[in-house]
Amino acid sequence: MPKKSIKRPTLYTSFKRAFFNKLLKSKHLKNSITLEHKTIYVLPSSLGWYFIVVAILNFVMGINYQNNLILIMSYLMFVVIVIAILMGYSNVRGLTVTFKNVFSSFAAQTPSAQFILQSTHACQSISLIYQDITQTYCHLDEINNTAVTATLNLPYEQRGRYAFQRIKIASNYPFGLVTVWSYVQPQATVFVYPSLEKVHSDAHVSSLDEQADNGKVKKLGSEEFEHLVIHQPEMGLNRVSWKHYAKTQQLLVKEFVDFKTANALFDFNLMTGGTEQRLSQLCFLVCEATEQNSSFMLKLPNKSIEINTGQQHKQQCLECLSAYDGDVL
Repeated sequence: MPKKSIKRPTLYTSFKRAFFNKLLKSKHLKNSITLEHKTIYVLPSSLGWYFIVVAILNFVMGINYQNNLILIMSYLMFVVIVIAILMGYSNVRGLTVTFKNVFSSFAAQTPSAQFILQSTHACQSISLIYQDITQTYCHLDEINNTAVTATLNLPYEQRGRYAFQRIKIASNYPFGLVTVWSYVQPQATVFVYPSLEKVHSDAHVSSLDEQADNGKVKKLGSEEFEHLVIHQPEMGLNRVSWKHYAKTQQLLVKEFVDFKTANALFDFNLMTGGTEQRLSQLCFLVCEATEQNSSFMLKLPNKSIEINTGQQHKQQCLECLSAYDGDVL
């Protein structure tokens, strides 16, 4: 899968980003925003600036040559710009953008985020752009009273934990002469898990159960018959083997056991290869154990996650593996 090329920010872009960060302060640091007067920004687009320059030149030419037709044309161009600003503003006013969820991914695949967009009126041509990276965007042609779900791919492919950056909500409606935009910055974290590398668990996993045999441990239960023991006064009569009593006149009690998968310890130091390869092997073991509903403990050089099972335990372990940097998690 080819990697996306991300342009590095220029000095102008860095200055503009720092300026807007200071200007916007915290009014866009939220998971949901409804665009209104205080959160809508309007400026001519690149095409709009050219349009304005041509209008000014027409105005200058009309004055110099005393040509009313050229002057009227320049006035009409300015009117078009004003109309574009008003229409662009009214187009996005009332639009609500709500952050729904972020979907983590495994390394070499990009994570994604879901947003719900809804407007009180027909809203045309809306784009969601991640951190002003024009290659990472989602475009919607029309939004109305019906909630629309938009999925935005995020530009992260390497294992790690990333802070969710600002989302730009932009539109060039109606003529492409103006850019109307706003921002929303969800308070969320993006995880890219290690890639999956298959590993034989019996060769690289130690057991937490001392009496484990071939990855199985047996405990008193009710599934399989194990042996007979002499009846004790505190024992009930429900498990007495009456067949043996009829033959030997001796009360014997049936003992049953349950077999279950032994609790596993996934240890970073038991894996092979470099750091990334070991993390990938641990990631595979965590996913495999969760599918088998097995209990396991994860141990890294500087952190351990206690034994547990289930999807929540799996997510906690995968996030721990994603954030591992060799020193501090």
